[in-house]
Amino acid sequence: MAKKFGESPIIKRFNEVANETMANTNITAVKLIKNSELKDYPDNGEDISYTADLENSIKELGFIDPIEITDFGMPEGQYIIISGHRRRAAGVKCGMDLFPCIIKSFENKNDVQNYVLLANSQRDSAKDPLLFCARYQMHEQHLKSINFKGSVREEIAKRLGMSVQQADRYNQMNKIIPPVWDLVREDIVGMSSVLPMSTLNIKEQQDIYEILKKCVDDKTELTREKVKEIIEKYKNRNNDSHRESRETKNNTEHNAIKSLKTVYSHLKKIGDFDFNDKEEAKNILEEMEKVIKTLTVRVSREDKTHEKI
Repeated sequence: MAKKFGESPIIKRFNEVANETMANTNITAVKLIKNSELKDYPDNGEDISYTADLENSIKELGFIDPIEITDFGMPEGQYIIISGHRRRAAGVKCGMDLFPCIIKSFENKNDVQNYVLLANSQRDSAKDPLLFCARYQMHEQHLKSINFKGSVREEIAKRLGMSVQQADRYNQMNKIIPPVWDLVREDIVGMSSVLPMSTLNIKEQQDIYEILKKCVDDKTELTREKVKEIIEKYKNRNNDSHRESRETKNNTEHNAIKSLKTVYSHLKKIGDFDFNDKEEAKNILEEMEKVIKTLTVRVSREDKTHEKI
């Protein structure tokens, strides 16, 4: 009976399903690999420094979740990690030198990168929501590199497992300067609180960061309302400054037009010009007339635009 067990239809079907699964998931082998033969994926882009939770799990339950690796593009006997960087780091801290690994096969580097990105997207980011911001950028770069056709925003949202609107918020954060990121990462301000800064240029963001930093130094709590007040005050002050600058510019241009018109009228009244060539004088008047018309039209358009604002 025991001899025929391996030949039974059930076992044969089990082996067939196992082989199909291995093929469909690009798995070529599952085996123990030395730590010295494992390399981190260079463009992983994830912070793997925090491993305390995994270390506790390894000590209590053992290493229960294999690392996923590939030998694509690697020297013989070397593998690159495509999922499990943090698990491996925790294992090393626990004294492990051999790791259970799932070896996967890939046909090109774009497929490898895509797998790493999607694997990272499944990782819990509750401790650092800014990881989603970095992931958004990495997915965006990958989609551009493969000439993705379609809505990049929708595809990235799908890859990150969230709505397009939520993904847009993370992308919005990518337009904010790094020092402000540090304030968010340190829980000094909330990410939602600083998102309105994304529409400002780098200098303006730096100005607001200095204000926020002074609040921190003065031990002023940066609540959502406080940060909103700081940003709105800065924007209003900036708008007033820009308005004054526009008005000064307009006044200057209006005065320049008046001066040109005065000179033009004066020259037209003069019967004889002190020019050797009368045609030259005529050309000068025509050019002045063109300049006056151009300036007048431009200033008129700017005035209308500013009135709408």
